[in-house]
This record gives sequence, structure tokens and C-alpha cells, in this order.
Amino acid sequence: MTQSAIPGPAWIPLFLETLADTRKVGAAIERSGRTSNAIYAQRRRNKAFADAWDAALEMGILPTMDQASAGPAPAANSGWQKGFLAHLAETSNIKTSAERENVPLSTVYSLRARDGKFAASWQAALYEGYTNLEMEVLGYLRDPDPGYKMDVANALRLLAAHKESAARERARRGKRDRGEVLARLNAKIDKMRERKAAADKLMAELDTKRAGHDSD
Repeated sequence: MTQSAIPGPAWIPLFLETLADTRKVGAAIERSGRTSNAIYAQRRRNKAFADAWDAALEMGILPTMDQASAGPAPAANSGWQKGFLAHLAETSNIKTSAERENVPLSTVYSLRARDGKFAASWQAALYEGYTNLEMEVLGYLRDPDPGYKMDVANALRLLAAHKESAARERARRGKRDRGEVLARLNAKIDKMRERKAAADKLMAELDTKRAGHDSD
């Protein structure tokens, strides 16, 4: 496989290689060693990277710099569908994904109802988004000094809201019992809540100590 000369951070070639090999964004993010926020931020501002990403996902190839600059590879979904699915994988938010593509929600749901391929891509995008967010929250909570702020409470609410569909997809992919997978997801979310509560308690104690020192 030819190395792709895409401009940007040093992790891009490894990310694209993994993406082309696995066709899984989550696996590529994990191997790159970067957060999903950093990866998607780079996608938004680096057109060559975004085009190479699309080619890797759709065709399993790494384009040359000339090919990447020429534009994205032909998409399986035309028009707004491709952008909608990409944003859905990034945010797990159907409404904002439709708004970003300037498409009515009724149109989005109507297409899902009549197009089995789009419905499957929708489910895959939601699952990808869930997995990315799960990794992001776990990484943030485990890092004593993450260097950035994250709305963990909102992230946990999103994970809880989408756990049923995530369990269904994870069970289907792994040929496992859905109830068992859901129980594991619930336990993982509970553990993340415990970590957040412990971190909040520690921060409150530190703030109290600082306030005491300031008053001395």
C-alpha cells in the first residue's frame, strides 16, 4: 500500500493506513493515539485529509497527494447523505447532522424508512459515534491532566441515550447476546459516572483548600 503524502500532523499517515485496512474510524483513531475531537477537527480544516479519509473508507486505498487534491473519491451516497452520515458519526446527533446539511428531518427519516442501505449506514454511523465518544470519555477521565475541558455530564447523557442501539449493533457484529452486551455497557457507563463523581469531589476539596489558604 502506497504511503499517502497528506499535509498535516505526523499521525495522519498511520490513521489513514489503519482506516484503509480496517474501514473502521474507531480503530484508526485508537491507533493514531489522538482523541476523536482532534481527529475530526483536523478533518474539518484539512480538505486533503478529508478527501483521503473518504477514499480510504469507500475504496480501501491511500491516494497520492495529487489524487487527494483533485477531490474526494466517488461516494456511495450522493448529495447530502454523505455529509449527514459523517457528521452523525462525529456527533451522534441526528438533528444537528440534518441541519448542517440543510435537510429537513422528515426527508432524512423518510429515506431511512425506504432505503435499507442508507438505514444500515445510519446505524453504523451512530455506532461509530458511540464508540468514539466512549473512548473519548474514558481517556479524559483516566488522564490526570487532559489539557482541555470536556462536558463529561453531557457526554454521559449521550452514551446513556444511545446505549440500546449501540448494544444491538455491537451484539450483531460480535454475534453475542444483546442483553449481555447491554449489561456491560451499563456497567461501563456506571463506572464512568463513578470516576466523574470522584474527580468532582477531588476538585471541590482542592477548591476548599485554596479558599482556606487565600483567607489566611
